[in-house]
Amino acid sequence: MVAALLAGGPRAMADDAMWRTFRGRVMFSDVALAPAANFDSGAMMTSALKRLERSSVDQANGFWRLHMLIFLDRPAATDTLVLRAVDVSAPRREPREARAIEPRPVRVFEVPVGRGDREIRLDDFVVTEAMGFERGASYEMRLEAPPEEGGAAAETKKAGKADVYAKGVITLR
Repeated sequence: MVAALLAGGPRAMADDAMWRTFRGRVMFSDVALAPAANFDSGAMMTSALKRLERSSVDQANGFWRLHMLIFLDRPAATDTLVLRAVDVSAPRREPREARAIEPRPVRVFEVPVGRGDREIRLDDFVVTEAMGFERGASYEMRLEAPPEEGGAAAETKKAGKADVYAKGVITLR
């Protein structure tokens, strides 16, 4: 059921029931899931995803290896999306401080997708301390429309909000 590496690239096809179950979520694992063709049904793959999903991943040899299955909340409208990593760890501050501390942007990655894709698979996605990631911190990974995408999303971006397709949080241990 678990494969070391997906040979088919970053794309995978979700059946409708599975997509509705995980819509808008980035799911993380420390092992790569076998391709959908290896499962007898979408229900079996959904069950496997729930068992393999992790909220934290251990560091090995100075890096963290993530396997992400990203279920977009709507089909991709472009051939490239942006994966934004934001540190959302609880701020370390004195209890008397009342001011809010904004999440810290860490890194932005371009992700090639197919127009109309509803599911993106990123196996062997490696992050390191040299990239700005820290042990013990939690990161929200958001898949967003690229800044140059027009339409209604462009108006949202003008207000300072990104057009988010999916998001999830992972803690690096």
